[in-house]
Amino acid sequence: MGTWAHLRRRSRIFWRIGCAGLGLLAGIWLGERLFPRGQSPQAQDERPAIARLADPPGRAETVLLMGLDSDNLQQGRRGEVQLLWLARVHPEGGLELLQLPSELAVQLPGQRRLQPLAALHRLGGVALTAEVVGQLVGGEGNPQPPDRYLLLPRAALRQAVAAIGGLPFGLDSPLRYQDKAGKLKINLQAGQQWLGGSELEQLLRFKGPDPGDAGRRQRQQQLLLPLVDRLSDASVAPGLAGLLSKLQKLLDTNLSQGEMLSLLAAGLRDPDRIVISRLPLTPPPGQPRLEQNSAEALLEHWRQAQRPDPAQGTVHVEASLGPANQAASDAAIQRLERAGLAPLLSPTPLELPLPRTLIRHGSDLKQALAVRKALGLGELQRGPRAPGASVQVLLGQDWRAKP
Repeated sequence: MGTWAHLRRRSRIFWRIGCAGLGLLAGIWLGERLFPRGQSPQAQDERPAIARLADPPGRAETVLLMGLDSDNLQQGRRGEVQLLWLARVHPEGGLELLQLPSELAVQLPGQRRLQPLAALHRLGGVALTAEVVGQLVGGEGNPQPPDRYLLLPRAALRQAVAAIGGLPFGLDSPLRYQDKAGKLKINLQAGQQWLGGSELEQLLRFKGPDPGDAGRRQRQQQLLLPLVDRLSDASVAPGLAGLLSKLQKLLDTNLSQGEMLSLLAAGLRDPDRIVISRLPLTPPPGQPRLEQNSAEALLEHWRQAQRPDPAQGTVHVEASLGPANQAASDAAIQRLERAGLAPLLSPTPLELPLPRTLIRHGSDLKQALAVRKALGLGELQRGPRAPGASVQVLLGQDWRAKP
């Protein structure tokens, strides 16, 4: 009995060890299926919060973004559009933005009088606006109409900004304006501040005392980085699906909620792959037309539909128009060349002078610091840059005053 009992105890021990070994092997097999070698549950969640919203689109998509100068769609059924952008989203990540001046005058078929882009929605709705924009960017005989569109009235803008908790923004000088007849009052203080929906609406609608739409466009560009940062914030991005569901009835768009989430997830997943450009205008006097010489290279780049690649960029220098500014930009180019940075002069000048020089950069802070060292000044600012630019220098009045 003692020998049999001993053998039975040893058999139970071996049986338990065998079961444990089989369980371990099964766990390893299941783990390999769920998390391939080199991955872990944590690694799968390392994507930015914005990138986890939805799967990317199957191909690059171009969207015409329009800001309606009316409080809602009913009031603005034939209202004017004061904000016009083309946005191209690349499925692998990347966003190209092209700013279209609302005052740009175009010739419509059968009409003698030139019409600004802002008036196209009033004359023929979204269809006419999209058709003219497609002809404008595609060139003669080769129109490139946008794939999708989104029309945003002011009430939807206010609600969206309030829902994401506002946007940080800095003003160099106060903005004040009042139009009692139009029930418009703008009163924004100078300095760094947090803009709610109403304040952001005031900022976007303000025109004077700077040259009207040029100042408005400049502020739109300055808002881009805070907006991208805010939408990509881990505390904001998960709520965007619910926000879009509430906004859908306030918008006019041919995008579904799922498609909007997909475009946001792909377009904002990598801020270093966001580029921005602007169609240049002919200088006054006369109605502003497209400045063909400067626009051709820019539009040719747009038509190529290449995914932005910050690693292949160079240093771009941008200054305002005028003889004094030309001399200033030449001096900046020479400084950067002596530092071995191989700069390029931007074909599209600044529309308005800046009080101080800005050096926009991406993740390559080392190159931006080298640019600032070569120039001896410049405020570093991470954010979207011109196509093909790893660092973009926006020369300010402080550079002109530099001995």
